[in-house]
Amino acid sequence: MSVNINIRIGAVIPTFNRKHLLANCLESLVNQENEFHTITIIPIIIVDGSSDGTVDMLNLNYPEAIIVMGDGNWWYTHSINEGFKKALELQVDFILTLNDDIYFDKNYLSKILKDYNSTTAGSIIGSPSLSDSMPHIITFSGVKKIDFMLKEYNYISKYSLYSGQVSGLLPSVVLSGRGILYPIQTILKLGFYDEKLIQYKSETDYTFNAYKTGIPVYISFNAPVYEHIKETSAGAIYNNPSFKVFWKSLFNPYSINSIQKTLYYSIKHKGYIMGALVSIVRVCGIIKNFLKVKIKLKR
Repeated sequence: MSVNINIRIGAVIPTFNRKHLLANCLESLVNQENEFHTITIIPIIIVDGSSDGTVDMLNLNYPEAIIVMGDGNWWYTHSINEGFKKALELQVDFILTLNDDIYFDKNYLSKILKDYNSTTAGSIIGSPSLSDSMPHIITFSGVKKIDFMLKEYNYISKYSLYSGQVSGLLPSVVLSGRGILYPIQTILKLGFYDEKLIQYKSETDYTFNAYKTGIPVYISFNAPVYEHIKETSAGAIYNNPSFKVFWKSLFNPYSINSIQKTLYYSIKHKGYIMGALVSIVRVCGIIKNFLKVKIKLKR
């Protein structure tokens, strides 16, 4: 298939009080170079109650951006959905979801569109994410399979050094929301993200549903994004949280370690009985990984 040479991409970026990181992300976006004749990039910024001058910064430096204002209680998933709605109003051809704490090279869009051009129409293409620090650490490398207990088997072990050991375009059962290109016909088919997954896992759920319905899902190592990993959830294990912070994160529905999130996701994909069992195993795994990190750091 071939990509229309006159395409419109709505870049949906939720943000909250991180205007400097957002500005870095937008610089990557507006400075894209491409080999196609006409690509119109429309930044759609969902500002969920920010009080740090984000709106003023956008109006001053990025007047082309479409600003969607939240009330401070939208969080990630509702913000993404409001961005989807705005993108549909603007009649774009693709939606690109981005986190506000990433950046990427000037050929990012060119590469990911080229990969899309080599696949079946309607395919979803995602990006691996690497740490912004050198040497780069892999934080998401794609998932080659998910087993009966919802365990994800990554192409490269999380938080290991990336040295180009995987490359090209590969199938992935699920994707990370830090960089996903959705053709608009796929959004129209699947609908919006599940807002019961308030802050984390909604893009995993969405792309998993796409995979299970037969929509091709890929990860492109041709188009990586770079992540400021210290700016993620306070309870994230690779940021070495204190025991108190980690323990609180288990009971916080907005946390990456949320038991509530894990239980809901497991039941949704495995049913009530099996899902409850899976969620127990998953939470025990989170605690085990936290303890392993703490023991390793003490040595």
